[in-house]
Amino acid sequence: MIRHFLSTGLSRGILVWVMTALTCPLQADEPFDYFRNSWNVIGLKDYAYGTRITPKNELVISDNAIVQIRYGRQLTPLSRKQTKRLLDGWLPVILIGAEDELVRYEFTLWATPLPSVKDWQKAFDWPTEGENFLNWILVKVTNTGDKTTKAQLKVEKSGASSSESNDFVWSLSAGGSVEAVVRIPFSPVKDESEFATEDAKLWLDRTNQYWRGIMSKGTSIEVPCEKATQAYLASHVCQLITSDHGELHPGEGFYDEFFIRDGAYQLMELQEAGLTDVARKAVESFLSRQRPDGRFESQKDQFDANGQACWTLWQFYKITGDMQWLRKVYPQMRQAVDWTIKARRQAPDDSPFFGVLPNAPADGEYLWDGKHHIVGYDFWSLRGLLCTADAALVLGRADEAEELLQEIKLYRDAIDAAWKRTGLDYFPPSWEKDGTHWGNTETLWPTELFAQDDSRVAALITEVRKNHGGGFIEGTIQWLGHADAIHPYMSAYTTMASLVRGEHEQVVEDFYWYLLHSTATHAFPEGIYYKRRFAWSDTIPHALGASNYAIMLRHMLVHERGDELHLLMAVPDGWLAKGEEICVERAPTHFGLMNLRVTGTEKGVKLKLDKPSRQPPKRIFMYLPKSRPLVESSEDVEVVVRSEQKDRWDFQKFVRLYQENAAVLFKQVPGLVRLPIEPAGAPGQFRMLDLTPLANTNPFTAPFGVENPGNYLFADMPVGVQTIGGVPFQIINPAKNEGRGLVVLHSSYAPTNRKWPNQIEIPVQQQGNHLFFLGNVHGWSPDDQGTGEWGAVAEYVIQYTDGEKQTIPLITGTTADDWALPTEAQEVFVGLKGRPWHLNVLGVKLRAVTIDKVIFRDLGTPAAPVLAAVTLEQSH
Repeated sequence: MIRHFLSTGLSRGILVWVMTALTCPLQADEPFDYFRNSWNVIGLKDYAYGTRITPKNELVISDNAIVQIRYGRQLTPLSRKQTKRLLDGWLPVILIGAEDELVRYEFTLWATPLPSVKDWQKAFDWPTEGENFLNWILVKVTNTGDKTTKAQLKVEKSGASSSESNDFVWSLSAGGSVEAVVRIPFSPVKDESEFATEDAKLWLDRTNQYWRGIMSKGTSIEVPCEKATQAYLASHVCQLITSDHGELHPGEGFYDEFFIRDGAYQLMELQEAGLTDVARKAVESFLSRQRPDGRFESQKDQFDANGQACWTLWQFYKITGDMQWLRKVYPQMRQAVDWTIKARRQAPDDSPFFGVLPNAPADGEYLWDGKHHIVGYDFWSLRGLLCTADAALVLGRADEAEELLQEIKLYRDAIDAAWKRTGLDYFPPSWEKDGTHWGNTETLWPTELFAQDDSRVAALITEVRKNHGGGFIEGTIQWLGHADAIHPYMSAYTTMASLVRGEHEQVVEDFYWYLLHSTATHAFPEGIYYKRRFAWSDTIPHALGASNYAIMLRHMLVHERGDELHLLMAVPDGWLAKGEEICVERAPTHFGLMNLRVTGTEKGVKLKLDKPSRQPPKRIFMYLPKSRPLVESSEDVEVVVRSEQKDRWDFQKFVRLYQENAAVLFKQVPGLVRLPIEPAGAPGQFRMLDLTPLANTNPFTAPFGVENPGNYLFADMPVGVQTIGGVPFQIINPAKNEGRGLVVLHSSYAPTNRKWPNQIEIPVQQQGNHLFFLGNVHGWSPDDQGTGEWGAVAEYVIQYTDGEKQTIPLITGTTADDWALPTEAQEVFVGLKGRPWHLNVLGVKLRAVTIDKVIFRDLGTPAAPVLAAVTLEQSH
């Protein structure tokens, strides 16, 4: 059942059975978080930077300085074990709870302008006096027990040049409570005393008021699913924080630049969210990205931006109805399509690529060689022509419109001819048929290039859902540029094609998968390594991922098709049940502003509709199942009776289904011990095992076989006996061991002159309580998915003299991670850290039997596993 679930999606029979059996709701204080590397950000609208909150609940501020929060009598660091939440479910105020026996610690993290700015109201909205801002940490500590007890808090900032800490110690009486405030500027300031006495509650209230004020002016969407409603609001916030001075960026601290392919949908989301002033500022970035030859470009030599920019400008006009603005930008649209007209005539008449765009690199399709003709580039260029022709008609340029329509016909003929040459029944990623699906899936979305019933569109949907790499996994398209990767926001384009085609229940299922692939703070990823629930390259929160979610929800409820308005094209039947309500207010559409309220009653649904009036739609359709007829309406609408959904879709039940069927992803590695040891062990309690004859690599010159690798060295790593996490380790000095200090196992990526072993054997011949390993990092393949039952890149095999074995897998993100990237392994103690390197400590509880030897074994994946030292805690 697990294999079927993960490889093909939801089996209907399984779904009904599990959803019937698993009706217990999630606890309110334990929201589901899909990701093991759950990042978030606090920050301000349009500032160049934001404070990233790591999976370990540390704050990353300027120059990658880290702020770590420690609590309790042993000053335990906050970690991945604490789930982040948002104030009221969507505000950019992060809430974290932790407990030390009977003492409860409640952390509130948020960002405000520096209190010293002249006009703090304006500074919330725009970086009026520089890019710096203030991070707040408010902590409430409560003794829930019946005896006086000790409580401690330490907030420590460490960076390249300095470190500082705020320390608190309290003696709390039974039931007693105390609060502490720590204020940390994103970038250093000369005098922090200027805001040392600022009132945290006042600034928290100002933050609350500011963000609520923004949302009160925009579109309101509320549906009978709390997660869906909160994620919609959180998506808007994500857009505003990642935006830099009005320029839309898909990430904060990653992808922190302008991409037209991302920005096009981000701008659409802002417009449909009713954030018109923000959108009007953001569209300027598109206009400035036109080359002298007319082509729009944000990523060098890639052609999709040209059509996307034309669609973006057309879409901006359709939502605003601003004719003067359209007149202003039309010349740029025309220059862009003129480039397309010229470019697609470069191939000779007898070429198999006659009439389509020239070959070019494509990162989405993972075709970087520039030797392929990208289908998505043609689709976007065709869409750009269609939008520009429509703009010409609107502006009364009938002759130009006719000229463009003739060009569109010729372009369609060329696309049809190129498709026939492929011999496929669907549109491939490139006309050479290579690549992973991307732009070729945007067939009916964001505008319809083909008929809804076009057999090639239907075949493409079937291909990606059922066949491509084995089909959808976790309701999501696979992206074959990386192994075992799924791609939610790209999957949304297939979902939207299904929406246009009327496949309502498929859309609802996709919608819940999309929601499932988010954090408890409603942050969305780019791609996902689903086998270990990691967003690749820590790309959370991804603003395009957030945009596509908000767009999907909006169009499930309100969708424009030409001169028609379609309502509730795909909603769960449960949202129409008695007592439920769907409410859409102040929603901009191609026809003007509208309001919608749908209320479930005993006999059916009631509709209150304030239809748009700027340019009223010719027809309004409303989609309802037969069991939920329209019993009352404030406006005349045409009801389309759709099929009943076979399953009752609900987010909490969906999560339970996932947890039940994907149980292997939640397995805990047995036998691991918590570090650091408190108190540290006595020196005579430990035996440091000798790795000198086994070491094979110099950490200071070429740790992974590459000579002169620049900064990628274990620079300043201490050698000799080092106590780490309460455990002494003997770190080999390569100067005293023929240039060998680390054990590095085999990698297929290593230089051919390096013959690293597939395994080593460490003799022990002693009984002990615990074994401690220093290393647990790997090189060459930072996101290595591993292999076997655990998805491991390597393993320790402890072989006992009675013949039994104890195996500890090294799993990327769990018990190991990349040596030079930010730490992400959940079940290790970060023992040593430099720039850019780190080493982890892993502790294992042993059987009460003598150990013969320990085997450190590579499992044949690209990663090169590293071991620095091993220490045995002896029995006593």
